[in-house]
Amino acid sequence: MNYIVLISFFCSCILSVFAQDHAPDNGRLLEFYQAQKYEEAATYLQGLYPDPITDPSVLNRLAYCYRMSGNHQQAERYYLQLYALDSLNIATLSNLAAVRAQRGLLRSAADYYRKLTAIDSNYVQALTALSTLMSRMGKADSAFLYLKRANQLQPTNGDIAFDFAQLCMGLRNDVGYLSADSILQIALHTDPENGLLLLAKAQAADKLGNYKEVVQRCEKLSKQGEETLQVLILLAKGYFLTDDFARCKNTYEKALDQYSGIPELDYYYLAMAYKALKEYQAGLECMDKVLELAISPNTALYYGRKADLHDLANQPSAAAAAYLRSFQFEKIPLHYYSLAVLYDKKLNNPNNALRYYQIYLQQKPGATEKIYVDYVEQRIKALQ
Repeated sequence: MNYIVLISFFCSCILSVFAQDHAPDNGRLLEFYQAQKYEEAATYLQGLYPDPITDPSVLNRLAYCYRMSGNHQQAERYYLQLYALDSLNIATLSNLAAVRAQRGLLRSAADYYRKLTAIDSNYVQALTALSTLMSRMGKADSAFLYLKRANQLQPTNGDIAFDFAQLCMGLRNDVGYLSADSILQIALHTDPENGLLLLAKAQAADKLGNYKEVVQRCEKLSKQGEETLQVLILLAKGYFLTDDFARCKNTYEKALDQYSGIPELDYYYLAMAYKALKEYQAGLECMDKVLELAISPNTALYYGRKADLHDLANQPSAAAAAYLRSFQFEKIPLHYYSLAVLYDKKLNNPNNALRYYQIYLQQKPGATEKIYVDYVEQRIKALQ
């Protein structure tokens, strides 16, 4: 019996020495980590622990190294082995869901996050991740509900409040704007200088017509150094709608100095601010900009395509009207050609046909239209 005990003790000593020989050098691993050489760290660990690996701590280290190196497929391999050892481990489920999401395996990632919420229904990180995944999968209603639950659990979390407020405002109705306003008010009470929350609160106030609050929030953002185009035009609009035309003008001019332009409606507000300040010439220049922005550069092209459809639908008069309308926005040579052909072949109006054939040639069409030019020159001779 003593002989058996002695053999057992001897074996355990050998195993202990073997384990110490194969234990990783934590100092060396730390050097890898600090130098962000995670792939090398993983290779080093694999040299010490060949497959199959059953030690959870080793699997965790390998999975971590591969994930940090950007090799999500290899990281997932080790997280799956951890999952096989313990399918209820929160950290494993969270990491597995995250690497699946990073690989674009959205449905699978969502399944793992749902397993997390089944274990802990108040797991906020899983709820926010599920909301993001649902949005990416086009399931807006589910995204809304997951983030609503996260916000209920952590109403003072600024990031969650901002994201949920954006979803509420995305509903584009008074209920959504009021909900967003309330959500942001609670979060701002805890963090009154949070720039994201202040901006979202200004956006909600703008939608609700609370322009004094828009000014208040945007002025605070400006004092904190936040002078993006979005903040400046919100502030300028707020000044305009509270009849502070001088500040409206100055803020819009500041935006134009710092950025390449402002939206169409904001040029209108600036024009009306100039009008209120009796700076009529500046107002006229702004109104020209409003009209320029109000008309798409493709409008003439769209009218041309509408004319094509009328022509194909055997509606030549409507097609001619659409071509004529296109000329109010841009002179496209081929539209003159097409209009001339309509008058020539379908509307039996040789005078107008001749006129638009001649106008087409006056546009000096390029070499790519030589076939049309040759035809037009022949038709002009025939019609004359």
